[in-house]
Amino acid sequence: MALPGWCSKLKGMQAMGKGMLIVFLLIIFFLAVYPQVITKQVVLVVDGKTGQISTRAETVGQVLAEGGFYLRESDLLTPTEETRLKRGMEIRLQRAVPLFLQVDGRTSLVYSTAATTAELLSELGVSVGQSDRVVPGLNQQLAEGAKVHVSRVRKEILREEVAIPFKTQHVNDPELANGRRRVVVAGKPGTIERSYELVYVDGQEEERNFIEEKRVSEPVNSVVHVGTKQAAPVITASARDGRVSKVIEGLASWYGAAFQGNRTAYGDIFDKNKLTAASPSREMAGKMVRVTYLRTGRSVDVLINDYGPHIPGRVIDLSMAAARVIGMLSSGVGKVRVEVLE
Repeated sequence: MALPGWCSKLKGMQAMGKGMLIVFLLIIFFLAVYPQVITKQVVLVVDGKTGQISTRAETVGQVLAEGGFYLRESDLLTPTEETRLKRGMEIRLQRAVPLFLQVDGRTSLVYSTAATTAELLSELGVSVGQSDRVVPGLNQQLAEGAKVHVSRVRKEILREEVAIPFKTQHVNDPELANGRRRVVVAGKPGTIERSYELVYVDGQEEERNFIEEKRVSEPVNSVVHVGTKQAAPVITASARDGRVSKVIEGLASWYGAAFQGNRTAYGDIFDKNKLTAASPSREMAGKMVRVTYLRTGRSVDVLINDYGPHIPGRVIDLSMAAARVIGMLSSGVGKVRVEVLE
């Protein structure tokens, strides 16, 4: 009979079928079930925008690389790049944006994830004083490319002294020779102290506000005595008695070496060392006159032997010798009284 052999073959075929079934099921598992087992669903939030992704990445850094995200030093990432992925994990990436910061005289380009001005300054370690100015304000939101300006504000008190001018009081003094002056009380300026508040912004003065003014000292007025005493004429050796027929007051001048030896208008030879004079009035030619210098009170008698001076306001032009006698050499010009002698 052939039945026992057939049964053996049938059992072998059954065993082979079971093996093939197992292989087939394993193939189905790897094609359908295994990918689901090794693929992870994670949440990725980039700059506030949320998305869900499926990935076979093992770490957070690999997830970012798959998405084309590259970290800068200032970017903010949680969790870290080395963290192993877990299903349902939330990954947050806040990328730093360029901002401009101007402070203490320097402007810098920085990258930051700060949302407000205050957060940026805190992140960079920039201190802000109570009087400092910050634009935009500390609580203002920052957009990409925003400019933040910190102005350093300093205040100080300035005190300056200002002189108060003194006045001069003139007092006539009958005991003092006419035209002379004597300081009895020396003048002294007073002092005012003025206070200001100065406001400096980044080292430059911006405001100056007046606070107060106070007198530190009062001025002392000057007192000057002015002589009114008419001194008796000092008659020199050349003076002679005579009756006065006319009196003239005005300015006198003198001339000397430049005209030495020249002929006068009336034919005499001019000698600077003689007591002579020139008069702008031809009627005075050849007459003797007494000239008194009102500043010194000294007098001299001179002969009019020349014509001049030709300057408005001048009443006589003395020789150098005559000017020396009455003390008028240094001043050159002075007020005199001219008495015409008979």
